[in-house]
Amino acid sequence: ASVAASPEEGLALLDQRAYGLVIQDMNFSADTTSGAEGEQLFRAIRTRRPDLPVILLTAWTRLEAAVALVKAGAADYLAKPWDDAKLLATVENLLELGEANREIAQLREARRERRAALARRYQLAGLVIASDAMLSLLELAGKIA
Repeated sequence: ASVAASPEEGLALLDQRAYGLVIQDMNFSADTTSGAEGEQLFRAIRTRRPDLPVILLTAWTRLEAAVALVKAGAADYLAKPWDDAKLLATVENLLELGEANREIAQLREARRERRAALARRYQLAGLVIASDAMLSLLELAGKIA
């Protein structure tokens, strides 16, 4: 876990290492309640890491801002004081979802590599390999042949 004192520091941290989740305040400067700083930071995070879940926290809830930011990809928008149990559940769910998405991406890449290896070895023009079972069958047939 890391803590940033400013939006610039937060973005620098994101550039330095991988994170599974960001919990971000919407206001950083003293006596600021507009949320503009937070919105700008959120959009910068989305540009750098579009798949990174971001939970937004604010003491000054504006419904229209919350709706717009969730539509723009915020994982959640919580008002202070937040419910610790809800925040913890949200964090756990988002981290589990991120892990599941990484596993799915790895499986898809492995399947793509297996298909490419078969295509390099054999003339498969016009053959549609729609399932893992068909892919395994073709690999087995190649070993037997």
